Amino acid sequence: MRNRKEPEYGRDMTGDLFAPLIRQSDDIYVSLNPDMTIEYVSPAVERVLGYRPEEVTGKSGVQYVQPEDLSRIGIHLLPAEDGRLESEMSSVPHVAEVTEDYHANFGVREIRLRHRDGRYVWCRATFSIVRDEQGAVERIVAVGRDISDPKRMEEELRRSRAHLQLAHRLAGVGHFEWHPDTNELYWSDELYAVFGLSRAEFASDWEAYEKFVHPEDRPVLREYFVERPLREADEELKCEFRITMPDGGVRTIQMIGGWVKDEYRHTRLLIGTVRDITIEHRTEELLRTSEKLKMAGQLAAGIAHEIRNPLTSLKGFSKLLRKATGEQADRYYEIMDQEFVRIEMILGELLVLAKPQASAYQDRDVRLIVHEVADLLSSQAILNNVIIQEQATPEACIVRCDKNQLKQVFMNVVKNAIEAMPSGGLLVISIERDESDVLVHVIDQGSGIPEHLLHRLGEPFFTTKEKGTGLGLMISHKIIEEHEGHIRYDSRSGEGTTVSIRLPQSCAEDQM
Repeated sequence: MRNRKEPEYGRDMTGDLFAPLIRQSDDIYVSLNPDMTIEYVSPAVERVLGYRPEEVTGKSGVQYVQPEDLSRIGIHLLPAEDGRLESEMSSVPHVAEVTEDYHANFGVREIRLRHRDGRYVWCRATFSIVRDEQGAVERIVAVGRDISDPKRMEEELRRSRAHLQLAHRLAGVGHFEWHPDTNELYWSDELYAVFGLSRAEFASDWEAYEKFVHPEDRPVLREYFVERPLREADEELKCEFRITMPDGGVRTIQMIGGWVKDEYRHTRLLIGTVRDITIEHRTEELLRTSEKLKMAGQLAAGIAHEIRNPLTSLKGFSKLLRKATGEQADRYYEIMDQEFVRIEMILGELLVLAKPQASAYQDRDVRLIVHEVADLLSSQAILNNVIIQEQATPEACIVRCDKNQLKQVFMNVVKNAIEAMPSGGLLVISIERDESDVLVHVIDQGSGIPEHLLHRLGEPFFTTKEKGTGLGLMISHKIIEEHEGHIRYDSRSGEGTTVSIRLPQSCAEDQM
């Protein structure tokens, strides 16, 4: 037997079977009469809203709902005679007006309920209306769950998205989503601004996207963002390409993306950002050109020395040719031809440094590029009493690269190594390969670099040289990054420095 008699509405609401579960639940179970007065409420009302069940029983449930949310559950209150809404009174004797939503037999609404301390708590209310045989309302039963935390997270997410959109707009960065299964492509407003388009001018699929990409860059874009993910799905994707604007102008775009799982569709989608780097790209090209001209000027003394030797030989053999005949003359011509080739090669290398050239990626053997650099800098090395020693693996070291850009990097690194040994010494250039990469090590016997400064190498205008600018290494880092490689420095004061450059092997070589 029960110690006390349970009210009739309590037994009707809970029943003997579910009563213990309802009393212990964190959800609020409530039964309301047709006029919205509360006939039963579970103990959870105290944990969620701070009221004891007996405090609210017999009172109108309407007065606990945030007035602005009454329309969510289909209740519209008419003003009382004194001008106040019924919800502002201590009790509400009846519902003044209801909408068709209220007449539904079942529903789910998110509403705010007033806490004992005056604040409002977000709850998700699931309700059901019990009707008699004539369709009249007998009772309204509902279950309310506290969703304050999810709502707070939702608000924080909304605010974060708003801040992100503002940041993108201020930075000129747009973002996109692409679903390969359906070929749906979403662009943000900022991305339309980057491309100079309106939503009506864009078909919202990948093919429409590619139409604005410069024809020469379309294969690169497809390789990075469509074909490559099949092999490296978890890799961050980064690509720079040109687009053709509606007015015919050409701009350079940087696109960074990655593949993520779409939890709703159970597929993968590509998300990323796009920004206009035209000005930045032009600035980098000017810096590279400036650095090349600077390097050419610094090499002038060594190149002049290198050209003077064959010119001396040519001058001497030209005099000897006046009296030479037969095989002796042919021999002189052969020697002179070799000297002309030597001069032509030196001047050609100097022009490569001084003349800006468009990027042209091809499969190249790094060993040959390094050998050309060592040959070109040999005169400067001799002037500084430095011996350059090449140690290359007999296997081909093929990478897909822009030869002139890589040559500029190797010249920067080797020239720095020569200048790091003012008293002379041995400079070793080692070339090797592992399963997937080609490694070039430039090892000098200079005074070394303090460990705490190594991480700053590559920063603009940071240098350990008295008259350096730091731009040479900065440009070298950028070039290697564009070739999907990286540079590492190992050095200690008094023990020399090792610069290691790692570049990915060409896919074409893997198929050989």
